[in-house]
Amino acid sequence: MKILLIFPPQNLEERYSHNMGNVGGFLPPLGLCYMAAVLEKDHHEVRIMDCPVNDYRINHIMDEVRSFQPDVVGTAAITSLAEVTKGICAAIKKEFPNITILVGGPHASIMPKETAAGMAVDIVLVEEADGMIGQILADLPKYKEMKIVHCGKVRDLNTLPYPARHLIDMKKYTSLPNTYKTSSNVFQMVTSRGCPYTCTFCFDAKGTFRQRSVENVIGEIRLLRKEYGIREVAFWDDIMTLNKKWMHDFCDAVEKEFPDLVWSCYTRLNLVDKPLLIHMKKSGCWNIFFGIEAGDQELLDNMKKLMTLEQMRQAVHWVQEAGIEIRGSFMIGLPGETPEKARKTIDFAIDLDPDYAQFSITTPYPGTELWNSAEKWGTLDRTFKDYHGWSPVFVPFGYKDSKELMDIHKEAFRRFYMRPKYVLKRVSRIRSWNDIKRYMNGARVVLGMIGKEKTTGY
Repeated sequence: MKILLIFPPQNLEERYSHNMGNVGGFLPPLGLCYMAAVLEKDHHEVRIMDCPVNDYRINHIMDEVRSFQPDVVGTAAITSLAEVTKGICAAIKKEFPNITILVGGPHASIMPKETAAGMAVDIVLVEEADGMIGQILADLPKYKEMKIVHCGKVRDLNTLPYPARHLIDMKKYTSLPNTYKTSSNVFQMVTSRGCPYTCTFCFDAKGTFRQRSVENVIGEIRLLRKEYGIREVAFWDDIMTLNKKWMHDFCDAVEKEFPDLVWSCYTRLNLVDKPLLIHMKKSGCWNIFFGIEAGDQELLDNMKKLMTLEQMRQAVHWVQEAGIEIRGSFMIGLPGETPEKARKTIDFAIDLDPDYAQFSITTPYPGTELWNSAEKWGTLDRTFKDYHGWSPVFVPFGYKDSKELMDIHKEAFRRFYMRPKYVLKRVSRIRSWNDIKRYMNGARVVLGMIGKEKTTGY
């Protein structure tokens, strides 16, 4: 079969709700690349149309459909792009009624019945469709009759082929300035899926953690080095360090085979210790992203973070001692929050002094515990196009209105990044022209965040 996979249109201003300029931030659609790899293994002809990085709109999609004449079109729906996805499906179905349309991704998994009823779609794919797509295409009439297909989880991630990155132009993907060290064309990988923790704002909460073997991950790095000459990897796992033995084995393998590799990852502060951090640093880890979220214990407890402020303070100290940079994620507008409590979060961020701080706006995504309890804590706007983490769709009762919330959000960026101490620290670490470019782009991001937010729709 001929299959076209689409990631819907979205530019950087739409994604971040602020004018970010041309500073990077387009990331490869790794989920579609995994799906394409499975389909190619089954000898299907596959194309990926990644609209954001190419600035494609619906007219470009329709031109590609007319040219390629696919038997099946699959699109990944995220909540903020649900309406855009709906428009794509309608346009394709109107002109090409015989094309089978599949919709998967987070939004379809969260709201399958609404997606099936509201979009011109033949099959809605729930959860990890790359583990079942071959079976579905082998018997399309059966699954079209079912309409909603619960694909479940891929139990053994080692059974999946490596992502089909050859179907996209990897040179076009450039990361935000605080997420790479050697080159903005850093390559992204995942070694695991699922998170067993209980954070109320997270769609992946209470999930089943599964991790690829060290040998499988090293094999992918080996391939990427051969095909693309990569020098740096950003691991996208939610909690890469959950299995500490696996992490030590991985670090040993990287040291042995790729002693010059630079890498970063995501995890929780309660999942690191001093020996592990020292080993990670020795094997090339330069930066870790931690979800710190709040500087008030009541707010942490409200979101079921299952950590204390003192725990986080101690772990941050260990990371800094190991010489690894920290990207700290903080949230503004949490359940139970007031402007005073938000300022405690800002104060905590300044006191911890991570290398970079991200202040996102709390968004109760459908399917999360917070979505179900949002009206207990505040007012919720259900306009999905603004569900990207940078617009005040949820306003806690402790705020007068959304403007007060946005003012605090801007205050967080100003107070953290415009400290003389912070500026001097960044300047003192400049070692190359690449560092200068990164910091200039980083300043552009901060200025965008404290500027006027985008208020128009797509």
